[in-house]
Amino acid sequence: MRQDIQPRFQSFLRLFSGLLLMASAGLAAAEPCRKISTEAELSSYTQTQGTLATVARDICYAEGTAWEEKSPAGAYDVTLDQRFDFYRPASLPASQRLPLIIWAHPNGMTDNLPQQGDLYPKLVTPALALGFAFMSLEFRHPVASQRYGQPPNLDIPNTDIARAVQWARHRSGMLGIDATNIFIVGQSRGTLGLMNALSKNLADDQSPFPYQTKSSRVRAVYAVQAQTSYEKDQVKQTFIHPDSWPAFDQLYANFHQPGSAINEITTDDPPIAMRYERMPTDQSLQTVVPLHLPAQNGSCSYPEGCFDFHHPNFGLKLHLAFKALSPTQPASKFDIAYNVPTEYLYVDQSTDRPYACFFAKNLTPEGRTNLSPYAAEACVL
Repeated sequence: MRQDIQPRFQSFLRLFSGLLLMASAGLAAAEPCRKISTEAELSSYTQTQGTLATVARDICYAEGTAWEEKSPAGAYDVTLDQRFDFYRPASLPASQRLPLIIWAHPNGMTDNLPQQGDLYPKLVTPALALGFAFMSLEFRHPVASQRYGQPPNLDIPNTDIARAVQWARHRSGMLGIDATNIFIVGQSRGTLGLMNALSKNLADDQSPFPYQTKSSRVRAVYAVQAQTSYEKDQVKQTFIHPDSWPAFDQLYANFHQPGSAINEITTDDPPIAMRYERMPTDQSLQTVVPLHLPAQNGSCSYPEGCFDFHHPNFGLKLHLAFKALSPTQPASKFDIAYNVPTEYLYVDQSTDRPYACFFAKNLTPEGRTNLSPYAAEACVL
């Protein structure tokens, strides 16, 4: 980032810092999400947040379906629904159509991103600074709903994030967004959005729900600590050492199998950026080495490490699958980095440019022309 740009961006970030807001029993949804359909309704729920942002909270998307999950405290008392918080730059008129970033949170969090939290300055602040609107989703995760639901729900869909894309596209006029420029960013649980982004288009002209007639495809996706398969047999055969298969089968006896990004990837998929804090087991990045499960007490005595669902082997396997489809792929199509320090998971380590610059580079040509001079300069477009 140019020296005159970086101080401005850093001063923008310094306005917000603090602690993560974790999901807990106290955050159980007291009221259903707000079902709205007009700009006036959205405006009535929109508040100014400091001098930089406006936010409308707890808006329904899709059907506003509710469900229950286990709280970090262990109680089955977290009631959630298909809701989102919606941010826009306060300096831009509501009538201006902005590109949209959809955020899918990690486990243990909610869609709420407090200004004083750790993720707000990493996610919301740079998005707004570059002229994006930002939607923070609550969403169902099939594995979490199976393991933490009461009773376990084995039929829960894996498509909430894709449905949010469709709903936002359908309501683009109300939201003031550019329906041709929608992006997904997610971490851990939220990288279910990666599979949603790679899966087939959910548009259905025969659907009774108008929003479901819209495309569920996005322009690009940014995934941190991503799992790329939720299929038990694929996880077992690809990532687990045969000596640990009996333990894996016992531990995940009823493992829900909502899908696999590895199975879905094609050369027509949107550009992907992936970030991991560790290296894959094979540091030459040529093959995926199956790993043992850790001991019951969580310890791991194997020199090559142990399996977990955040392992960079998942990213390597997806990348290798894409390279097999497209040996001459452009570097910009699949941008994956390992050994990334935590503080650089959402910032380019070599340039200090925020993650949103990856999306700015993947806007449609018309979308790029609508970027502010600051955004074009900050992202070197």
